[in-house]
Amino acid sequence: MREGTSGRGTWRRMASGACALAIGGLVLAACASKPSVPTKPPVATGKPISGGTASYALPIGEDFTWMLPIENQANYEDWDSNVEGGMWRPLYFAGNGSNTGIDYALSIGQRPVYSNGNTAVTVTLNKGYTWSDGTPVTTKDIQFFFQLLAAGKSKDGAYIPGELPDNVTSITYNGPYQFTLHLNHSYNPEWFTGNQLTWIYPLPAQAWDKTCATCAVGSAAATPSGAKAVFNYLYGQSEKLSTYATNPLWKVVDGPWVISGYNPTTYTSTFVANRHYTGPGKPHLAGYTIYSFPSDTAEVDALRSGQVTFGFLPFSDLGEASYFQHNGFTIAPWKVFYNEAVELGYTSKTWGPLVKQLYIREALQHVVDEQLYLTRTLHGYGLPDYGVAPAYAGSKYVSPLLQHNPFPYSVSDAKALLTSHGWAPGSGGIDVCERPGTAANECGAGIAKGRQLSFSFMYSTGQPSFLAQVEAFASSAASAGIGITLNGQTETTMFSIGGVCPSSPPCNWGLLAYSGFMWDFGQYELLPVGGNQFGIGNYWAGGYASPTAQSLIDQAHQKAGLQYLYADENYLTKDLASLWWPVADYEIVVAKNGLQGWQALSPYANYHPSAWYYVKSS
Repeated sequence: MREGTSGRGTWRRMASGACALAIGGLVLAACASKPSVPTKPPVATGKPISGGTASYALPIGEDFTWMLPIENQANYEDWDSNVEGGMWRPLYFAGNGSNTGIDYALSIGQRPVYSNGNTAVTVTLNKGYTWSDGTPVTTKDIQFFFQLLAAGKSKDGAYIPGELPDNVTSITYNGPYQFTLHLNHSYNPEWFTGNQLTWIYPLPAQAWDKTCATCAVGSAAATPSGAKAVFNYLYGQSEKLSTYATNPLWKVVDGPWVISGYNPTTYTSTFVANRHYTGPGKPHLAGYTIYSFPSDTAEVDALRSGQVTFGFLPFSDLGEASYFQHNGFTIAPWKVFYNEAVELGYTSKTWGPLVKQLYIREALQHVVDEQLYLTRTLHGYGLPDYGVAPAYAGSKYVSPLLQHNPFPYSVSDAKALLTSHGWAPGSGGIDVCERPGTAANECGAGIAKGRQLSFSFMYSTGQPSFLAQVEAFASSAASAGIGITLNGQTETTMFSIGGVCPSSPPCNWGLLAYSGFMWDFGQYELLPVGGNQFGIGNYWAGGYASPTAQSLIDQAHQKAGLQYLYADENYLTKDLASLWWPVADYEIVVAKNGLQGWQALSPYANYHPSAWYYVKSS
């Protein structure tokens, strides 16, 4: 997620790029043949044995650096919430194996019941969960969570004004195992469950309701001022990385794991099984370790040495697949339910008048060759993405329209769109506006006669596959009469330039794309409505603003039935709120043979070591 912004969803950095390609006579790099990697994970086999430890590698440059299950902006990442969820179980567990949605079998809450015209939702907790100190998990811990969230929502990376907790007018605690949220108006149960209730974590009031390390635990959070003091204390403790392994706060858990070691320099994090865990899915492993690496080379070396038992093969090193396959490892792609978008600078004084024209956006989309990028730069390890959600197999959250490309690659179609709106070839082959004006066959508002159809395309550097994609895009655009000036920048520079618009200052770019930085759907957002990415006032789409889109987004939030979600997705796709781009697989998993249970890879990129186990060697 961009620094200094708020909202749901997170931008991700994926594994390093694959080979490049040659297109239209433009040689970018030589492409190796596709390595022998299965198209999907194998089936888990063998009878689990108890004990043993495993380890996994986080994406390059990433680390676990946040404890409190109310994340700040900098740590609002799937790997942080994933680790937190292993220690403090969320009310509802996102991801059912490799399927999108909620796994109610692993959730503390039973299926919610909506009433009063979907203005109230009642949740019953499963009995039997206890904290590691023996205290039962009850609605008192739900109440404590809401007290903290109300006090600290401005620091919560998941918070958006108008959403949780703002949309809850009051809460009735019906008993130790049931509570009812009274909402400010009717909501779509599917959306509210998947995109609001998934925020909630019961938190240990009996251990955390205090304002300092030496203060007695009490009921300080019962008042707004007291809750703020408690929140600030816990938030401050979460910032103290050096105390992660020893702070007694973090030892009171209701999940299957508890932290046992932490290195604040390398971010190596070690966890052991919670001996007092009473919920479902008890771990077979005795513990696991998370490693962070500064480079692909370091991570691959750790796999070779056996330090990491569940890691990944960078796309640039897919030629190493046979080595690992012949040396005791299993390799499989990890597909995820993310979307990749190239932002358009709607508020730009220079390029805004161009990207505000739908026909120009359509022409640009027609020169995005998703299948070429998928097959030649990603070796097929990715998904086509034609809208706010990718074409993820089997997900009910993806409109039928998004399973097919509404704007197939066609330079001739792009040319025809431009010609019909008054553009003609100019100097250097770049089209110029010959018919200015706002009629249906003219260039459009704010576009002067003689204006060149050219864009500055800022993209993040460092990934060969992504460089190949943007260069191929620029070449195809040139064939259609569209000039693209590529402006490669480091991610840090991208954040400082791309992350401050659209309002102050306006976006100073025409197109902008982060390599492998995507909107994800996970513990906090299961339905890809797109409000936080494309709603009015967004930070994520260059200032895209559409009253029609906002109305459809609101309906998807408020009206029951997937048809409203589909209508919203379809409109954003056809209106080309951004350019759609293929989604690279999260990782090419490299797992040590004998380690099982990982094969149901989460669509939300969540590691799930509670399901992992070893089998007896033959």
